[in-house]
Amino acid sequence: MSADPHLPGATHSAGPTTGRLSRAAGYFLAVAVHLLAPAFLVTGVYLVSRLSVGGILFGLIALDLAWLTRPRTATFPASAVRLTRSDAPHLYALVDRIGAELGAPRTDLIAISGEVDASFSAYGRRRTHLLEIGYPLWLILTPLERVALLAHELAHSRNGDARHGLVVGSALYSLYVLRVTTGFVWRPGDGLPALVTDCVLAVVGLPVRALLLLLELLLHRSSQHAEYRADELQAQVAGTAAAVSLLDVLTTRTPAVGDFLTSDAVAVGTGDLWTAMRSHVDRVPDAELARHRESARAEKTRIDTTHPPTYLRIQRFLALPHMEPAVSFAGMEQIDDELDQAAGRVARNLREDVQSALYSRRH
Repeated sequence: MSADPHLPGATHSAGPTTGRLSRAAGYFLAVAVHLLAPAFLVTGVYLVSRLSVGGILFGLIALDLAWLTRPRTATFPASAVRLTRSDAPHLYALVDRIGAELGAPRTDLIAISGEVDASFSAYGRRRTHLLEIGYPLWLILTPLERVALLAHELAHSRNGDARHGLVVGSALYSLYVLRVTTGFVWRPGDGLPALVTDCVLAVVGLPVRALLLLLELLLHRSSQHAEYRADELQAQVAGTAAAVSLLDVLTTRTPAVGDFLTSDAVAVGTGDLWTAMRSHVDRVPDAELARHRESARAEKTRIDTTHPPTYLRIQRFLALPHMEPAVSFAGMEQIDDELDQAAGRVARNLREDVQSALYSRRH
């Protein structure tokens, strides 16, 4: 049976060399992105100093581009709720146990959000280590699946993923922000000046999108391997069964969560949002779950473009030696109690967002 080309180790002998070259090229491009701002700044100052009409005009444009392309570090997620160590001591204790088992950096801050996801990142100039937990996802997981989720995200802090590094990570974040800033958002009724401005920004945004696409392509191989490595570390902490079960939930149950959270029922509902969401997910028939599972395999569904197809990740787990959990989930009831207040605030934010979107569609 031939090796699957998506699995690590299945590529030909030139694979590792190609991967290293792509990674190096990604770092080179990231550095080039960071050099755009000073280049535009020097150009702008020079043109303005010539005191000609054309020089001042193009100089101001260059200075504006210098501001737009300035290096940025990730910021704290706007809609997330901070949890300090005094707010959630049991949750921090669990995260610290997992981090110690992995040899991961200490988590500085935990945030709860309305995302159907989780992530580990560094934000701000001090590179604060932030673990963001999407409460809708957390709520539908078993205790061991929760341990697996936390272990996978913390594993990214030590598995050599370039996306989480300062140079490449900040370059990607800057390009993401620029892509949003230069997006064409004009609508009928906004007026001619707004149309002209958006057209100019859209043209400026073309090279931004090209740079972002190129950087994503260069990092693709290393990102895939980083996910597989995070999977391995995750299984060492939470066990093989929980790691596989977590991926199955992401394939079969999270679509129902997403459908519920974007439905009008969230905007007009008056009861407990999380109880209603769990009830909605629990009502999904087994046949529908099986359909999602088969569809994910046939369509090679993945969490996003940085991740390998989910079914391949499951296959790889099953091919590795079976591992038992190394970290227990003791104290999960206390953790749920600690999250109650933050979960209420997240629910209110989600309702407001859906109500705002519903109002915009009707007007």
